Amino acid sequence: MMDISDGLALDARRMAAASEVTIALDGAVLGATPDRALAGGEDHALLATFAEDALPPGFRMIGRVRPREEHDLLCDGRPVDVSGWDPYRDWDAVGG
Repeated sequence: MMDISDGLALDARRMAAASEVTIALDGAVLGATPDRALAGGEDHALLATFAEDALPPGFRMIGRVRPREEHDLLCDGRPVDVSGWDPYRDWDAVGG
């Protein structure tokens, strides 16, 4: 489980990479504008994985975890190019 306030796409990619899996999202569940849902951030939300038959109350299924494929994150079977807010994108470890 992780906070996705940096954006669903960015944080789901992080989760998938760390777990060595692919996360396949269902765009229809994300709403009328899935790209906006993927790139959005700032709102506090959690992304978690559960066994399909163990989804706790208050959570909704937005996709599935699959064995590792070529891409970390898919939406409707296509690689996701949308990212979110990355606070370290322009970080200079030497200069600060």
